[in-house]
Amino acid sequence: MMRVSLRLARVMGIPINIHISFLFILPFIAIAFGFTALPDLFGYHIGFGDLPVGDLEKLFFGLVAAILFFVSVLIHELAHSYVAVRNGYVISGITLFVFGGVSEIEKQPPQAPGEALMAFVGPAASFIIGLLLLPIWLALRNENGLAITVVAITTSMMSFYNILLAGFNIIPAFPMDGGRILRALLARRIGFMRATKVAVAVGKAIAVFMAMVGFFYSIWLILIAIFIYLGAREEERGTTISMALEGITVEALMTREVSTVPPTMTARQLLDKMLAEKHLGYPVMDGERLIGVITLEDIQRVPAEFQDVTLVERLMSRQIVSVSPTTPAFEAIQTISSRRIGRLMVMDGDRLVGIVSRSDLLRTLEIKAIERGTSTGRT
Repeated sequence: MMRVSLRLARVMGIPINIHISFLFILPFIAIAFGFTALPDLFGYHIGFGDLPVGDLEKLFFGLVAAILFFVSVLIHELAHSYVAVRNGYVISGITLFVFGGVSEIEKQPPQAPGEALMAFVGPAASFIIGLLLLPIWLALRNENGLAITVVAITTSMMSFYNILLAGFNIIPAFPMDGGRILRALLARRIGFMRATKVAVAVGKAIAVFMAMVGFFYSIWLILIAIFIYLGAREEERGTTISMALEGITVEALMTREVSTVPPTMTARQLLDKMLAEKHLGYPVMDGERLIGVITLEDIQRVPAEFQDVTLVERLMSRQIVSVSPTTPAFEAIQTISSRRIGRLMVMDGDRLVGIVSRSDLLRTLEIKAIERGTSTGRT
């Protein structure tokens, strides 16, 4: 299966990824920046369209400006991530994609402590970048010479688009930063869950309004409205899951009698075991030591004629994702979702004491949701 994101670098220990959509949209943004000819929008130059150069030069300048803009988006997300890590969140990565960027939260403490500050610093960083570039643009905008003009237009564009990015993200609608700020402020008075529902309702209402306006003026507004609406719904679902699993640990859900396989078992023998036990994944044990995990997906890579001679140790994954018995159930389901895996090994030190699967967590979630009279939105 093709990966949807490409690893670019690590900053502050956080992996920086580029989504496939980013690679598709980058040329279009470069063209828009390169050939836009609106030199006096609020005093800003926001494109190179009026520059007295050829189309290739305009395209090149537009591409440079597009890359600089996404660097600004990255700084915006790094500001979020820095504050998040300091408040106990675990950030698995930052991904740049078609609508900008997103910090991927792998572990969120209960009640989202520090959420208002974490949400605020992103738009603040963008706004500060925009303000810092203003003096450079003002100093250069009346100077002569192609090189100076290009620098002036570039700083003008980066100032304008960063201030626009800050303003857009402060809209009080999930998944925008303003939606998280609104929830954090409301939570102090009406509680976290009710605050989430109010913020989600506001976000959906804004999305519907944007879609209606976009129907008459711009398809981009409709696409952004869909993005906001779906993000708001997903945030509501995540919060519902968090509250439903509150106080439950992995120890209460895990299977203690774990069926394991040795590294010397063949792929054919493992398929027979899967058919008999109705499991799709197993820990691989070398004596008392856990050395890997093998799943049906791993075996599917082996042609049928080689299944009798291919050993588990050649197919298993040695990257073991584990939790402890005291890990909160919500954190476990976050890990399973972010890592896109079906099960977690439960380790007490170096000893395998159980296994918890996605189905275990979802089954518990459904029961708790019924007890509370809520819906998890599971499909």
